[in-house]
Amino acid sequence: MGKVLLPYVEPMYSTYHWMACAGIPAKQNETSDNWYYNNTVEWRCTRKFLQGFTTPEMGLSAGGLWNMPFLDKSGISTRFARRCAVDIIRTMLDDGFYVAFSGVDDYYIEGKSWYKEQHFNHDGLIVGYDDINKTFSIAAYDQRWIFTVFETPQACFVEAMTVLCDKGSYGGLHAVKAKDDIQELDLNMIHNHLKNYLSSGIENYPLNNPDAAWGIVVYDYICMYLDKLADGSIPYERRDRRVFRLIWEHKKCMLGRIRAVEKQCGWDNALSSAYEEVVKLSDKARFIYSKFVIKYSNTNLEKIQVLLMQMKNLELDLLNIFLLKLEGEVNAKRSGG
Repeated sequence: MGKVLLPYVEPMYSTYHWMACAGIPAKQNETSDNWYYNNTVEWRCTRKFLQGFTTPEMGLSAGGLWNMPFLDKSGISTRFARRCAVDIIRTMLDDGFYVAFSGVDDYYIEGKSWYKEQHFNHDGLIVGYDDINKTFSIAAYDQRWIFTVFETPQACFVEAMTVLCDKGSYGGLHAVKAKDDIQELDLNMIHNHLKNYLSSGIENYPLNNPDAAWGIVVYDYICMYLDKLADGSIPYERRDRRVFRLIWEHKKCMLGRIRAVEKQCGWDNALSSAYEEVVKLSDKARFIYSKFVIKYSNTNLEKIQVLLMQMKNLELDLLNIFLLKLEGEVNAKRSGG
């Protein structure tokens, strides 16, 4: 065709490429937000940073390509695609499929976050191509560490893939397109996940275990992560710049979830209106942390810890109300009311 550029719509989550690679195609399905509301109540962080690791590795219980049954996926290993990668990618895009890739070295991808700085086996999403300029349009973190769409030479992409293939490190090229399957809001699923989210505490996740901690206790562990940055046991240059973006995205999704339930159940909007404060606090924490990423400041870390505890306490109040109201709806539905 010469040039193709598929629609870019901001995904529900873009903190990590694996989330965005699913989230952008997912937006083709008008009901995909309901899938997120049903499946991403829970979040987690690992506790390895307490024993010397440098990131809390925050994440969700779902959110990748393989979690979403309404995504049509078809792929090939880079091991077999390296000599014809450009043609394969063009064909996928011509057919209206986004191209989720893995097994590509950021060091060679012009415009990407680690370009000419660090070798990093990474992923991303190709949303278009231009045969005149011999470029691909990629949705990923750019050199400013902003998630956006930028163009990179096709030759750079092939080199980045081939280098890893030659080392025996293979990824994949996956064509991804949303199907029209309707995703219904599932009150029972949301209720169960929310109950688990609110029931976690330090007693459930002791400090001497490096595995993932789930639920509202994550707030406490992120405060401990900031303590490690403050006392220098996690070097400043090894800080994880992504932590507070995921917190902010999780709270935005929670707000959307509450609004969706309010609408479906015919409630007023008092609960969602109150929860907007949690989103504002998370955005404020994200902004302060972005300043910390640029320049070290213990004061900024302390401010963020205060905000995290405010968010936790407010969530405990509001989400417990949400849980009780949901329980009433679920019980009424079970009894045929």
